[in-house]
Amino acid sequence: MATIPREVLEKACDDEKDADTRLRMLLVLKVKYYGISQNQAARELHCLSSWASKWIRRFETQGIEGLETRERSGRPPKVKHNTIVRIKRKVVRSECGWSAREVRELIRKDADVTYTERHVYRLLHRWGVRTIVPDKRLLHKASLEDRLAFKKERRGSSGTSQMGSQLFPKTSQSLSRT
Repeated sequence: MATIPREVLEKACDDEKDADTRLRMLLVLKVKYYGISQNQAARELHCLSSWASKWIRRFETQGIEGLETRERSGRPPKVKHNTIVRIKRKVVRSECGWSAREVRELIRKDADVTYTERHVYRLLHRWGVRTIVPDKRLLHKASLEDRLAFKKERRGSSGTSQMGSQLFPKTSQSLSRT
C-alpha cells in the first residue's frame, strides 16, 4: 500500500469521532511517523503489544480505512444498546450494591428480556461491578458473651462431646420446668 502522509493521518485523527478508531490512529502516528517503538507506544496508550501489532499490520495493508471500527458478526443483542447503558449506569452508580438476581429483575422490567443469572454475572463482570454476596460465616455472628455462654464445658477426660442435642444453655427457668 502507498504511504499516507503524516498530515493526512493527523487530520483524520483530529476529525475522528469514534474513540477506538482515534486511539488506533494515535498508535500508528506514534509508531510510523514519530519513531516510537511499537511496544513503547502500546504502553503509553495502556494497550497490549499484540493489539498494537494487529492495528499496525492492518494499517499497512488497508490504510486509514483499516483502522475504522467495523460491524461485527454474531448474534445481535436482545436488549437495545441505549437500554443496557441506562441499566448499567443505574447499577454502577448505586452505592448500596446489587445482587445478580436484582440486576436480572431490573433487566426484565426495563427491557422485557429474561437473561439467565449466569449471563447477568457476565454482564456485571464486563461492567466492572462486583455483586453483593453475604459472607455466611459472619451472617449470624454472636457477641463474645454469647459465644462464651454456649461454649461447652470440660467434664472429665472421656473425650465424649458434652453438647448432645442441647442447642441453648439451660437457664433457671428451663431447669425449674424439668
